Amino acid sequence: MVFLWHTFQMKIDKYVFRDLKTEKDKEALREFLRHQTNAEFGGYRIFDGTRTHLMHNPEELSDLIFFLKSYEKKKRKKIRNFLEVGYSSGKLNTILNKFFNFDHIVGIDDFTADMSSTDLLANLRRKNLTLICGKSDKKENLKIIKQFQPYDLIFVDGGHEYKDVKKDLDNYSRMLSDNGILIVHDIHRIRHGMNSDVRTILLIRSLYVENIFLFVV
Repeated sequence: MVFLWHTFQMKIDKYVFRDLKTEKDKEALREFLRHQTNAEFGGYRIFDGTRTHLMHNPEELSDLIFFLKSYEKKKRKKIRNFLEVGYSSGKLNTILNKFFNFDHIVGIDDFTADMSSTDLLANLRRKNLTLICGKSDKKENLKIIKQFQPYDLIFVDGGHEYKDVKKDLDNYSRMLSDNGILIVHDIHRIRHGMNSDVRTILLIRSLYVENIFLFVV
């Protein structure tokens, strides 16, 4: 039994890329993510209707993880407390937790989008997670989320209309820890003849939040 445990442990160590330091390491991670991703997002899978695929571009996600690892080292600060606005089925949440082993995760989603229930159930496991079902701007939900602040990492990927992004940034940027990081996903889109990502960037600048990483696909 001891031998089997050690064998299993080695496989886990390899899976989570604990030595993510070089460009070669990043490319290995990128290739791994491509196998979890549909062709529309830059991966190798064909959409099969199960919605078990990763909803992020492998190149950009690997860049993000590499950046966060470097940021931890530069600031000499572990990312411990993670808030995800737009949890979905939790696949991204699990991937990030594999790398950063968060002390506590808070997720919120209204769960109105199509997703895999099997994925959702699997991605609730093996993490210290508080998951809230509801709107990200609802007062009752904000009250719960505030109980666990400050957050070292906040990932905003909820509603994608300008008004929704504005509400999320107004509410959640105030919950960052010192040297915390706010990530805004999927802001590059055209609406009504206007480039809304420019409006969102201007909004972010108006908040005077220093450490914001714009994760754009």
